[in-house]
Amino acid sequence: MEALTQCWFTRVHRPARARRRQSDGSVSSTCRYCERTVVSWDRENWTLSNGLDVSRLVETTSGRTLTLVDTPGDLIIRRFPVQHLDDEDAVIAFKLQLCAEYGLDEPGSMLELRDSALPPTKRKPRALPPASPVSRPRPR
Repeated sequence: MEALTQCWFTRVHRPARARRRQSDGSVSSTCRYCERTVVSWDRENWTLSNGLDVSRLVETTSGRTLTLVDTPGDLIIRRFPVQHLDDEDAVIAFKLQLCAEYGLDEPGSMLELRDSALPPTKRKPRALPPASPVSRPRPR
């Protein structure tokens, strides 16, 4: 019986040392855990390279978007196009409106608003639930 790899649980692939620059500007490698081919455009966030990467497709074809993401599950909740807005001030006002509407500034919020015009940030490690206190006998 084969064991499940670390990236299966965390959904975060880590590249092997050998990396190759591709003609489209991406970098490809092999995941050191599952040994499948992975690709990155920013050398921080790696995804499986076989199949269709919908996030990358949206970024390259539809222009600038704001993406609401559930960070623990790394799930896209909704995308908001911003090409109808006139200038950067209108985009900032729209971001503030979305933050208020979806409660992004509330403590404990697991949602994050990502702007496709900004460089991607390094993924934060998943927050583990707080450990329950265990009563242990004190040494004498």
